[in-house]
Amino acid sequence: MVKQGRYAGVQSNKQGRSIRQRLTKSIANKVTRQDVGEFVQGRYVLTQRGTSALVDETMQRFLSTWLLQAASTDVAVWDIKEITQQTLTRTANQVPWQFYAIIVKQWDKLSHFLIKEIPAVPIATPIKLVQQVFDIRALVSQQLAINWYLARFKTESQLATIKATDISQLVKSFVVADEIVWQNVAVVYSTIPFVINTNDIKTQKWLVKLNSLQPEQV
Repeated sequence: MVKQGRYAGVQSNKQGRSIRQRLTKSIANKVTRQDVGEFVQGRYVLTQRGTSALVDETMQRFLSTWLLQAASTDVAVWDIKEITQQTLTRTANQVPWQFYAIIVKQWDKLSHFLIKEIPAVPIATPIKLVQQVFDIRALVSQQLAINWYLARFKTESQLATIKATDISQLVKSFVVADEIVWQNVAVVYSTIPFVINTNDIKTQKWLVKLNSLQPEQV
């Protein structure tokens, strides 16, 4: 499940000052490899704002999962495209299609943040970023197609019947002139109900809000 970031929902000045103090202390003492994710997440909360509280929460949750995925590589070179693809796979159909619409819309802003902030983390061996520029729409449309089949077919025997051509055909139905048409995605996904599989109340509320968005609202 896409978990809420440690600093997600931070709004008060008191909380903001607390984060600044922790980050300042981290900078003075250098950031350890284990603390990189927390440091970057804190920087994001302090410097970035979306168009709504729902967008903010969604992007913070995505970033939190992205950083967990990046940390699992345990190397000084982070491949942004590969990590993003792995994060999308990790998220899969635990979230409604609206989640992916927000990621696509906010991607330029997020990728700019990653490219600027991650190499600047005060760590003993600075992190180098590769594959910084790619088409997020291609990754997302592919994942959306895979997610639909994962939700549509439950058993391994059913999933085994899915071919690469099935995935590519569904991707084509989502994309027009290299843009994802969210109305088309909504129509396809209307054939399968989104099921919330978490007991966390805050995450449940977030998912319900996401799932209620119409194509013209994302």
